[in-house]
Amino acid sequence: MLKTLAMNAAQVAALLSILMIPWMIKPIFGILSDSLPLAGYKRKSYLTLFYSLSAVCYLASAAMQLTSQPMSLTLLIVALFLTAIGMAAGTAILCGLTLEFGRPQAETRKFQAMQAVSYYSANIGSFLLGGYLCGHLLPSQALAVASAIAAIPCALTAASSWLLLKEEKTNTKPSLKALRAKLAPNQFRRLLYVALFMCCWSFSPGFGTPLYFHQTKDLAFSQVFIGQLGALLSLGMIAGAFFYNKILDKKTTPQKQAQITVIIGATSTIAYLLLGSPTSAVCLELLRGFAEMLAILLVYGLAADVSPRDFESTTIALLVAAYNIAEQISINIGARLYTYVFKESFAPLIVVSALATLACWLLIPLLPEGDQHKEEADLKSGNTDKALI
Repeated sequence: MLKTLAMNAAQVAALLSILMIPWMIKPIFGILSDSLPLAGYKRKSYLTLFYSLSAVCYLASAAMQLTSQPMSLTLLIVALFLTAIGMAAGTAILCGLTLEFGRPQAETRKFQAMQAVSYYSANIGSFLLGGYLCGHLLPSQALAVASAIAAIPCALTAASSWLLLKEEKTNTKPSLKALRAKLAPNQFRRLLYVALFMCCWSFSPGFGTPLYFHQTKDLAFSQVFIGQLGALLSLGMIAGAFFYNKILDKKTTPQKQAQITVIIGATSTIAYLLLGSPTSAVCLELLRGFAEMLAILLVYGLAADVSPRDFESTTIALLVAAYNIAEQISINIGARLYTYVFKESFAPLIVVSALATLACWLLIPLLPEGDQHKEEADLKSGNTDKALI
């Protein structure tokens, strides 16, 4: 889009937002999985179906680049939109599985940290390879190779979901009426407060497309180096996952975790005013990744705390959808501010982004102080002192 089609930051952000629509409607996939078993399964059949869809459409995207002269951007966006549907639905269902497996042993946050480490470890290789392809191939060639490679893990996930996931067949179909019954006013407020915090945190208009344009046009970073920066961001996120799992989650309450996260997040954002060299970029990406992972695990943990049983995929998808919607609004506002208001000046955008992160502090007192499911278990076992705590 930047090199071949000469689009500006606002145009790129607007077009890429189309690919984010499936991530904004994730609750639909959660409701589908929770309420309508497919071939008798609530999870494995949907995972197989949606990841197969992504694999096929990635291959179609690769073929399109090799056969279409000139490249059809509309057809490409349609194919990538379908891959996004498969990926968004798959992650919604996987989040529900994490809650189902983690709650009986009260290890949800541990499983979420394991997922994060796995995800961002894979991201390191993805960013490095993506940067290499962009730096050594024509844009259409790089996109074709990347799409073909992306189809492989999707196909493997589809196959392993069907063959390895152990799930009992069921005909039970929880209704939305049952979900409303479980969302008592007090619990609904908990969900709302967590959603508001997630939205506020994701509103960082300085990052995304404006950062990429600043790195490419103003700082003249190569595509290979930008890919390496993405890998370093993931490395920082892995470090953040270990810190959260080993220290923060074990020694602090969710509200204290939120305070620490906001302070580190605002510091890492305002530090981008120092961005001006490859060395500063390396340090800043590591710090930003560290802060971002603390926030991700915090809000996913809070989401797990307030999600009703039997509707894990639905409620966590609702919260993540709110996060994604706010993020896309942020990216588009940031791109427009960068292009039309600040005249492609990056520093004012960073100040706006840091202030948005600091605004999360106002919502911290509203966040839940503990896991409602632990409280219920303690009350049932008669451990009222622990439940009150």
